Amino acid sequence: MRQENVPSNPSVTCKEMMDWIEKILTFGIRRPGFPGDLATEEFLVEKFREYGLQEVAAEPVPTNCWKSEKIGLTLGDTGVAIPCTGIPYTAWTSDQGIDSEMVYVGEGMPEDLEGKDLTGKIVVFDARFSDFSAAMLKEAAIDIFDPDSNIPDGVLHKANWLITNFTSYYLFQVQGASAVVGLLVDSPIDGCSYYVPYDGFLKELPAVWVGRDSADTVRQAAQAGKTANLLTFGETPQVDTHNIVGLVPGTGDEAILLTSHHDGPFASAVEDGSGISILLALAKHFGSRPKTLDRTLIFVASSGHFHGGIGNRVYVDQHKNDWVPKIAAALGMEHIAHEVEEDGKGGYRLTGRPEVRAIFTEKGPLSDLIAEGVHKWSLDRTLTVPPYLFGPEPPCDSAPYFTAGIPSACLISGPLYLFDKYDTIDKVRSEDLENVFSFYVELIKKLESVPMKDLEQGLTRGRNDPPADPPHWFLPPEFFLDQLRKGSS
Repeated sequence: MRQENVPSNPSVTCKEMMDWIEKILTFGIRRPGFPGDLATEEFLVEKFREYGLQEVAAEPVPTNCWKSEKIGLTLGDTGVAIPCTGIPYTAWTSDQGIDSEMVYVGEGMPEDLEGKDLTGKIVVFDARFSDFSAAMLKEAAIDIFDPDSNIPDGVLHKANWLITNFTSYYLFQVQGASAVVGLLVDSPIDGCSYYVPYDGFLKELPAVWVGRDSADTVRQAAQAGKTANLLTFGETPQVDTHNIVGLVPGTGDEAILLTSHHDGPFASAVEDGSGISILLALAKHFGSRPKTLDRTLIFVASSGHFHGGIGNRVYVDQHKNDWVPKIAAALGMEHIAHEVEEDGKGGYRLTGRPEVRAIFTEKGPLSDLIAEGVHKWSLDRTLTVPPYLFGPEPPCDSAPYFTAGIPSACLISGPLYLFDKYDTIDKVRSEDLENVFSFYVELIKKLESVPMKDLEQGLTRGRNDPPADPPHWFLPPEFFLDQLRKGSS
């Protein structure tokens, strides 16, 4: 339910923001280093300059550009071709593929491998998704705005960005497997369109995902010890992508940083065309008003979210001696999203509700202003939650600012379609765009009156703390391989 008497007539309209998203979609797949992502960078440079931002720059971010050319899985005895997609950042086969016997290992736990010889074989396992617990978010929340009381008390849906047993991939490698097939048994839809994991680390075994609709066929063939040909052929050049950066000068020495990432797994509308649309709206609004705020606004359209969130890590490192000490607050924005559910026919349907959103921030003056704004601008189904609820950094692209000891907040949601090709323009919660934009405009203005020392009060991490540990979803292969080798010695 929308609150009444919310101010209207924002300086940037929903139509303008949707037009920007539509334009970004025309560039195609935006994986780091792909032509579509590089074209998006050029578009952002053009828009930042058009809207009056100063010192606009494309700051290099080196990434492994994982480009598949041929992907296939063919069952040897029948010649049946199984629809599949390459698992990101895994190794390539030759252009002839790998012909080998398959072996099914359940979920790939150590107990599942007892008595099984994986040497030279194509290992087939059931990939399991974690649960996205609304109950955990509600229990930890600093503030909840749920006017229609429809945030559930239990599981919201599967957290398909977290594969609970993907580390089994490294166990298969240590035990001599030649390739891996992951069955997407917990997928909310049919098909194999899926771009996870996106840690950016190059891996040593070729691997593919197979959709839930083909899982039984592949599993039964593997249980019977049938052979298959697995083909993943492509290239992985290192490519410089870029953080697109621009400034709206203030009258003082401090700054507020605003960020969203420009890359995505497909021609993705919500991930994160929607976040970029808010960033562009803020650039247009404030770019025409230089020197009206005390704090300079730093705009960072970051690169490499789908490369372990590398873009903002690079920004923090490159600017640790100039801008980073002056940033009074960092504000991230990701995924202005419609909620979906399974349609019972192998696809999605819209529920008519916004996807449940979290705003990660620590309790203090910033969280107070956020709660006030969420209620005023009717950002329903929003929970303000502590940033370290899931690990040593929050699960958002702006995490490096939190761990650098900067007072930070990031609005994000996790709908089911973020990592597949069905993240299309109809999934953007267009009716929320103007209010999210207005929420950020007002928050930026209100932060003007809060001293940096007050914003920093009580933060978990300080500006001079040693680097934070990486989260479990971005740990390098060497970590898992070392653990396995130590365990077997």
